[in-house]
Amino acid sequence: MSAAIAPLGRYPAWCRAGDFIYVSGMSARQADGSVAGASPYDAALQTRVVIDKVRAALAEAGATLDDCVTVTSYLTDMAYFDAYNAVYAQSFNGRAARATVGVAQLPHPDMVVELSVTAYKPEAA
Repeated sequence: MSAAIAPLGRYPAWCRAGDFIYVSGMSARQADGSVAGASPYDAALQTRVVIDKVRAALAEAGATLDDCVTVTSYLTDMAYFDAYNAVYAQSFNGRAARATVGVAQLPHPDMVVELSVTAYKPEAA
């Protein structure tokens, strides 16, 4: 697993269950523990970093963003929605169902965006 997407906790960045790939919540936390776009908060930059990490996790699993069927997005402030949504729209094909949830806090105080996805990619025979 790439260090760029390796979680700090004891869980996988992604797992496969048959034809479905589940990507754990990804944030803008970097391998060195810092958070991209942290000071001042830059929701667009954090979203780009998060989507790049989701893309990398899916690539390890043999899938792409186009294979996503659900996306759950967490924002610590819904005032970030427009910046997040502009970046999101550049990356996803619009076919995935999506929920965007406002949350009080993410695991690090500098994180403002987190994404979790489910992709459908049939396993090779």
